[in-house]
Amino acid sequence: MIAFRADLAPQTGLRPLRRCTWLAALLKKNTPVRIYSSKDKKTAKFLAEQNIPTQLGTDPGAMDLDGITAVIFDLPHFSTPDSALLEKAKKAGVKTIQIVCAGGECQPADVLLQPLIEVKTLAEAGQVVISGPSYALLHHKFRHFHKAKRKYRKNIKNIFINLGDPLSYRDLRHIVDTLHRLRFKMKIAPGLSLKKADKRNLMKIYPGIHFCGKSESPARAYFEADLALVPAGDEILEAAAAGTPALYFCQEPGQEVAVGAWADHQTGLTFGKLETLTIDSFRDLLAPLTQERREQMGAAGKELVDGLGVQRFLKILKEQGIIE
Repeated sequence: MIAFRADLAPQTGLRPLRRCTWLAALLKKNTPVRIYSSKDKKTAKFLAEQNIPTQLGTDPGAMDLDGITAVIFDLPHFSTPDSALLEKAKKAGVKTIQIVCAGGECQPADVLLQPLIEVKTLAEAGQVVISGPSYALLHHKFRHFHKAKRKYRKNIKNIFINLGDPLSYRDLRHIVDTLHRLRFKMKIAPGLSLKKADKRNLMKIYPGIHFCGKSESPARAYFEADLALVPAGDEILEAAAAGTPALYFCQEPGQEVAVGAWADHQTGLTFGKLETLTIDSFRDLLAPLTQERREQMGAAGKELVDGLGVQRFLKILKEQGIIE
């Protein structure tokens, strides 16, 4: 059995759990899987909607490893019990894999997977380090829209706002107000903290904005947008795969490295922190984004992220003897 260890976290919201449930759904056809997570209402509600075996509230350090062949960790930060589980698994001969988030610290797992940035050196002797955007673990719909031919408008009109689950209503309203005054059309991926009443209020105050409904993937929303506003996380990889130029926001310490690397790749621009957003600063930032430059950014993103990262990841699991 393959065990997934993931939690709802302030830095990443539900993203690690979403990724793990999707990977588990792919693997469970041939291999038993189970997700181990903390016991809270939002996590329980999300996992209850998935058709994946789960176990909530178990102390990671006390997990029974009998019958488990591998543990996949998808955590922004390791707690003391998670570090104990990692050490326990290694001593028991259980394969360990860590999916490293932006700003996250590499742990002594057998395999490190770090899609957002290229790692040039091994974290420690004997560790397998797999890095770079070709290993982005994206939903299969991103591969579809990666191959689809898209058009770039002369002027930016539609903006997709996908700033993650941690985004507060206050910050979102500030962004929407700024872009509304500049007469942009917006589609918004509602974060976990956004209540139904918040969405109703925003749609009443700012007619014309739209929220994404429940969907397996936001790939289409990226594809239909002229520009995406994303944090320094996996959303960068999603925008690149769809060929959508993006503005990168840094919300957590340690994310500047990832954002700077992608700005150097010419796939988007670094904006900074949300509190610096004003009408004038946003207008100035968009000034150099001509149609030609946005086409170049889109092409650069597609060249880096082809949407086949999951297939490469499954190949690694085979090479490690975790799956057949």
